[in-house]
Amino acid sequence: MYAPFTSLEHTVFAGSDPSQPRLARRDISARRDNHVSRGGTAVNGGRQALRVAVVDGDAMLRGLVHALLEAQPGIEVVASAAGQREASEVIRPSEVDVALLNVELSDGNGIALGLTLQDRDPDVRILLMSSINMLALMRSVSANAPSPWSYLAKHSLSRPGDLVRALAAVARGRVVIEQRLVDRSEVSPTTPLAGLSAAQLRVLQLVAQGKGNGAVAEELDITPKAVEAQLTNTYKALDLPAGVNNRVAAVLEFLQQTASTGALQVSGARR
Repeated sequence: MYAPFTSLEHTVFAGSDPSQPRLARRDISARRDNHVSRGGTAVNGGRQALRVAVVDGDAMLRGLVHALLEAQPGIEVVASAAGQREASEVIRPSEVDVALLNVELSDGNGIALGLTLQDRDPDVRILLMSSINMLALMRSVSANAPSPWSYLAKHSLSRPGDLVRALAAVARGRVVIEQRLVDRSEVSPTTPLAGLSAAQLRVLQLVAQGKGNGAVAEELDITPKAVEAQLTNTYKALDLPAGVNNRVAAVLEFLQQTASTGALQVSGARR
């Protein structure tokens, strides 16, 4: 039996309606894509290992993820825990670059754990996973977090390449959102996002999935320069403030100004 979200939901759902004011402007001006973690561990460039913590109550799944990530060049699993209390003890400030957290834990939940971890270490990146659609909850909490959070469906574990790419993107300071939820997102008609062209919106959707300009260009069969031009026009249309990481800020606006429809429940899957 998993711990209920009742008390947490009353707090974090406030302001999640896309018609409400835009996301609070967090200090993301210094959190660029070439983010380098603490302790001399270079996240970008492959000079040293990307340090990951894995928290999941399913011992078998946690072990599989641990083994999968350890087999990847440039990734080191530095902490592994079954629940919120254990994770709070073994995940130490400045020793983890990305925390991979299951939302549903036997003694709490990954969202509360993520807030605790970032309270101790604002630079740790949070990548949440769940077998059900909890994007609205994550979005509301992330709005006031020290750095943006990312979210994947738990079935992504069956696609190791996607998980590894997501971790690398999150470590570089990007926001990564589950592809199926991004594709199902509906734009609120009263928001600046509604003024984007279909091409601009599609590029932004792919960026929200954590893809770089090269990957976006390949998927859309256009040039990277064309992708950059679409993004530049998108940033202007969204009226992003000066001095921020435009790529991250645009994805945050995408999350705030859309609503993801449809369930994400995987039949027979354990949460």
